[in-house]
Amino acid sequence: MTGDAVWYEAAQVVGITNALNVAADALGALGMVEDADAPPETRALFAEIRAFYESPDVPPAFRLIAHDPGYAADVWAAARRAYADNRLSRRVKEALAFAVSLTTRSETGTAFHLGEMRRLGVGPRGVMEIVGVTQMFSSYTKIADTLQLEPDMGDLAPEDSTPAPGGPAR
Repeated sequence: MTGDAVWYEAAQVVGITNALNVAADALGALGMVEDADAPPETRALFAEIRAFYESPDVPPAFRLIAHDPGYAADVWAAARRAYADNRLSRRVKEALAFAVSLTTRSETGTAFHLGEMRRLGVGPRGVMEIVGVTQMFSSYTKIADTLQLEPDMGDLAPEDSTPAPGGPAR
C-alpha cells in the first residue's frame, strides 16, 4: 500500500470534492446557514473552516450542509483530512478538485476551487494547463464511451489482487 498511498490520497480528494459539489449544487433551495442563525457548535465549525481556508468566508457547500451540524462536522473532518498537505500538496489537490468540478459541471465547485488555486499561487497559464488536460481526458473518455470501446491495456500490467486498505482480501 505504501507505493499506492499517493493514489489513495488523490482518490480521497476526488471523492470529497464530488460530495461537496453535489451538496452545494443540490441544496441551494434550503438556503445557507448564516453565523447569526447558527448554533454555537456550527459557529465553531465555521471558524475552523475559515482558518483552514485563510478566508473570511465559509465555502457555500459547508453553509448548506450546516443545516445538520453533526453531518457538517463529519464532512468537514473528511474534507480537512483530504485537502491537508501530505504526499500531495494542497496546491496539487486544489488543481485536482478544480478538474473534478469542471468535469462534473459544478458551477459552485469550479468557482470555489479556481479561487483556491489562485490563492495558492496558480496563475492564468497554470489554470489553462489544468483546463486543457481536463478537457483532453474528458473528451477522450466521452469518445470511448460513445464508441463503447473496451480497454486494450490489460496486458501492460498484471491484475493487482491486493485488497484496498481496510477491505477484505480478494
